[in-house]
Amino acid sequence: MPKLLKKFSKFILDLVFPIECLDCGQEGDYLCEDCYRKLKFNEAKSLNFSEANLKISQIDSIFIAGDYEDPLLKKLIIKYKYNFISPLGHTLANFLIDFWKLQNEEVETADFKISKPTKDYLVIPIPLSKKRLRWRGFNQAEIIARHFSEYFNYELNLDLKRIKYQRPQAELSETERLENIKSSFAWTSEKLTKEDLATKTIILIDDVLTTGATLNEAARVLKEAGAAEIYALVLAKG
Repeated sequence: MPKLLKKFSKFILDLVFPIECLDCGQEGDYLCEDCYRKLKFNEAKSLNFSEANLKISQIDSIFIAGDYEDPLLKKLIIKYKYNFISPLGHTLANFLIDFWKLQNEEVETADFKISKPTKDYLVIPIPLSKKRLRWRGFNQAEIIARHFSEYFNYELNLDLKRIKYQRPQAELSETERLENIKSSFAWTSEKLTKEDLATKTIILIDDVLTTGATLNEAARVLKEAGAAEIYALVLAKG
């Protein structure tokens, strides 16, 4: 009965508040196909922490799919995170998927190298604290990571946990962010050993990269747990 009630409620909401493209207003999807094509990808290359102007060093390569100054991408991210439109996670995951395809297509000819698709990837989303998860109702990075990993048939792992709640990073300066995020994560896997982690290339997924403090702290914990190579893959740098 609860499932039927939920479906009925969704049907009524769709009638009263039909889903419209957030760019052109066309009914049907939060972003129609024509408007999706307006999203621009960053040039196909990876960065290290100094090239990305970040004071972090635990991540081996940073992949930034788009530009936060792109008004449409910024709008999608804000609506997803702060207006709680969870279906936008699928759209933003597709954006990351298409960007990652470009990386792997150009691996043979570009003057940088990333691991080929046959590499043993392990996809890990940045976790939320329980308090933040209750407030938002979903982990935005996890939804994106699930669709991304399913598409490429990469292994998804949720054993990285946020073990304490801090002030939201967006409210803090760069120095405060680095201090605020310390000791926030723990690796809780009972299945993957240090030796297992050492054989995998980890893709840490988050929505927006600002100072990189959160991704760096997560990577530090994973390297202490045995990880050897870690990539960060994000929608945009804010």
